[in-house]
Amino acid sequence: MDRNYNLKYNDSCIKLFEFIKMLYDGDVELNAVINMLSEGGHFNKARTHVTLNKYLNAMKIFGIDIKKVNGKYKMLSSLYKFDFDANDIKSINILTNFLDFLSDGKHKNNLKSFLRNLEIRFDENARYLMAEYQGRSGFFPAELLEKVKLCAQYCSAKRKLEIVFESDGEEINLLCSPLEYFYEHNDVYLRVLGNNGSRIYEIPSGKIIRVQQLHSTASRQAIATTVVYKIKNRLAKNYNLRDWEVLEGIDADGCKIIVNKNEDFNQLLHRLMRYGKECEIISPKFIKEEMINMITKTLDNYKT
Repeated sequence: MDRNYNLKYNDSCIKLFEFIKMLYDGDVELNAVINMLSEGGHFNKARTHVTLNKYLNAMKIFGIDIKKVNGKYKMLSSLYKFDFDANDIKSINILTNFLDFLSDGKHKNNLKSFLRNLEIRFDENARYLMAEYQGRSGFFPAELLEKVKLCAQYCSAKRKLEIVFESDGEEINLLCSPLEYFYEHNDVYLRVLGNNGSRIYEIPSGKIIRVQQLHSTASRQAIATTVVYKIKNRLAKNYNLRDWEVLEGIDADGCKIIVNKNEDFNQLLHRLMRYGKECEIISPKFIKEEMINMITKTLDNYKT
């Protein structure tokens, strides 16, 4: 038994590195991934999406950002990142602009490949500098530019933060490690990893009250953002899966087990709450606790 488990774990590690190698070589078709995973006999095709999500989450833990674009998996950030300074990025941007003057062919393709291999190794500060050189900083409204610069500094400094921010009318004090920032819903969001490593927070800059940089080095380890829940009765019969959801199975009572990956926690909780007793969160524990907290606050509104 132990020998079989060891063989399975060894095979999984080898497949993970093979998947990473494929991504370094370029965008990867889903069928190519499935064929690679199927070799060796330890892959259950009936649980394709669940197993594939485990591999994607494992890469995310080590800081490898993967995105599915037009049916292909694309590597957006590498396991290893270079600390490019402003002069480095300026030189890379000149080479990028030079592509427009090259005719299609071997030399242009080789330069494109070289620049892509550099770009996936950018850290957060390098990405911000490249956006500035390419004029994309104008994408942000003028009133948010200072917040963008601050978020970029927090990410590039690689130091832990103590953030006080407002959430649902309460002040939250959070020790965390900055991961990245992004623009959405007319605000700049700072994505951070909680100090206990159990959750990723996406904090709107407009809700941040104050930030203090600490002397300790930030953790760069991200976590899997998979939520598993059960839907029951009539809802189970009529429920349509979202693009980011997978049906893991149906139990003896006809309840569907749903695996949800990467949906914003706040939006997900509000959506699941609408399902009432027809929905039950299975994991992770902190999401169950947040749902209980949300339900408790809702009941408090009706106490006399």
